[in-house]
Amino acid sequence: MKKLLLLFFIVLIPGMDYAQDFAEDIPVSWQLNLQQRNTPIELPPLDLEAIHAEDVINDLDKGQPWRYGLTRPIVIDIERDGVWTVLPNNAGRIWQVAIKSTDAINVSVNLDMFYIPKGGRFFLFNGDQSDVSVPYTDASNRSSANLGSWFLQGDVVWLEYFEPPSVSEEVQLSVKSVIHGYRMGHITSIAQNIRGLNDSGSCNYDVNCSIGEDFDDLKDVIKKAVTLLNLGNGYLCTASLVNNTAADKTPFLLTANHCLQDSDPEFWSVRFNWISPTPVCGEDAESADIQTNFTMSGGQLRASSSKSDFALVELFNTIPESWDIAFAGWNNSDAMPRFEVGIHHPNGDIMKVCRDDSGATKDVASGTDVWLIGGGAAGTGNGWEIGTTESGSSGSPLFNEKGHIIGQLYGGQSFCDGTSNNGQFDIYGRFAVSWDYGNTPETRLKDWLDPINSGQTTIETLQNILNVQDIELTGTLEIFPNPANTYITVMNSRYPNLSYQFFNVLGQKIISGAVSNTMNVIPVASFAEGIYFLRLKDEESNQEITKKILIQK
Repeated sequence: MKKLLLLFFIVLIPGMDYAQDFAEDIPVSWQLNLQQRNTPIELPPLDLEAIHAEDVINDLDKGQPWRYGLTRPIVIDIERDGVWTVLPNNAGRIWQVAIKSTDAINVSVNLDMFYIPKGGRFFLFNGDQSDVSVPYTDASNRSSANLGSWFLQGDVVWLEYFEPPSVSEEVQLSVKSVIHGYRMGHITSIAQNIRGLNDSGSCNYDVNCSIGEDFDDLKDVIKKAVTLLNLGNGYLCTASLVNNTAADKTPFLLTANHCLQDSDPEFWSVRFNWISPTPVCGEDAESADIQTNFTMSGGQLRASSSKSDFALVELFNTIPESWDIAFAGWNNSDAMPRFEVGIHHPNGDIMKVCRDDSGATKDVASGTDVWLIGGGAAGTGNGWEIGTTESGSSGSPLFNEKGHIIGQLYGGQSFCDGTSNNGQFDIYGRFAVSWDYGNTPETRLKDWLDPINSGQTTIETLQNILNVQDIELTGTLEIFPNPANTYITVMNSRYPNLSYQFFNVLGQKIISGAVSNTMNVIPVASFAEGIYFLRLKDEESNQEITKKILIQK
C-alpha cells in the first residue's frame, strides 16, 4: 500500500485573479461564499399512501429491483432557466438553478442534454451544502448526451456550472426529470413502511464483520468490487466490477438481467465503498453511516440473457486510478463450490455479507439456470449460515471459496426473522451458463471478459491501486482554508476509512475523529491563534501523514 499522497492546501482569498486557482472538487460558489440568488423551482408534495402499500408486497420479491423513489418529469434548460453570475476579476461565470421536490428524503437528476466544454465544471449539491456530487467535466460527455446523477440528501438539489474565461464553446444542459426519493436515507418523519438507513433485517452482517478466517482476507479485497446500483428510475440493485483476461481495467459491471426492467443504463449511477466503519454483526443495532463520492454515472449494455438472469454493462468512464476499488475475479467452469459468500446492498443499505457452508447445488427455476442455496421450500439445508439477502440485493455477486464470482442474485425467499435467518432458499444465475450462452456477443460473457480469447476458466481479482505511483494520485485529498479561522474542510475522494488527530505545538491532542466522508468539516473556532498539526491516518493500511495548520483570528 502506498503512503498517503501529497495534500493540496488551498487558500481561499476574495477576488481571486485566475479561474485555475479554484479547487476542482468543490463548487466555485462555495469557495467564493456567493449568495444563492435563485428561488428553487418547487414541485408539489406527493401522496405516497398507495406507494407504501405496494412496497409492502414488492419488498418481498428479490426478482425485481427495490424501489426507493418516484420519477417526476420536469423541463429545465440552461438557455432559458436559472441565473448566470459574472465573477469579478475576469474569473469566469457561474450558472445556477435549484429544484425542490417537497418532502423528499433524497433527490437525483436525469439530464437528456449534457455537454460540458473542456475546462468547464458541473456540480450538484443539496440545500444545506452537506452533500455534493463529484465534478462533471468534459470527460463525462458521451455521444447520447444523457446523464443520470447519484442522489443527494434532502429535498432541494442545486445545479451549478462554472465556466472559466478561457472557455468559448457552448455548454448544453437540459433536465428531463428528477427522482423523488421517499426512503433510503436518514428518516426524519415517522411513516408506516418507510425504510431508511439500517432498515435492512437485523440478521444481516456488515461486510467488515468476520465470516471465518478462511475467507476474511479474500473478503477484504473482493468487497471493493461491489457497488450499489441506482437504476435512474427510482429503483436499486447491486452489481460488481469484473476483471477480464486482458486485465486492462475495462469497467465492466455485472448485475441481474431483471435489473434492466424499465431502466436505461445510460442513466444508471453507481456507488462503491459504502461500508460502515463500525460493523454490526447480526445484531439489532445501527451501523454508522459514511458519505462518500465514489460514484460514477452511465454505461452501455453489452450483453444480457434471461437464461441465467445476467446483464453486463460497460461504464462510460474509466475508474480513477486513485480509487481503492477492485475488479472481481471469476470462475466459468461450473464447478461445485465448497462454500459460497454473497456481498450485497439489501434495501439500499450499507454493504452486507452472507455465507452458506452447505455448498450450492445446480437447479432450474422458471427456465433460468441457477445456483440454489437450499433451505425451506427448495433443496436441502437451512439457507445461509451467516446473514441473508433481501430485496435490493438483486444482481449481487456470489463468490466461491476462492473469492471468484460464480453467479449473481436472481431471487429467493431468504429473509431475516429477528436476528436469525428464516432458513429459506436463495437462487443465483450461474456465471458458467452466462459465459457461452447464445450465438452472439450480446447474449454471453466470453466475448467481453475474454477479449484475448485465452480460453481461461478462472482469473483473479485485480486491485485498482496496486503498483500505481504516488505522483499519479496527487489531489485526492484537499484541505482548506489554511490559514484557518473557524473551520477546516477536508475533501476526501479516496480513503473510505480515514481518521484524524489535531495536536498543538506541545504535542497535546486536542480533538480527533473520522474524515471518511467526501466532505468533512473540523471546527477550530475555539482554538487560540498559532501553529497546529493535523495528522491523517488511513485505517486500512495504517499509513499516516501530518500537516501543519495555521490558525489566525
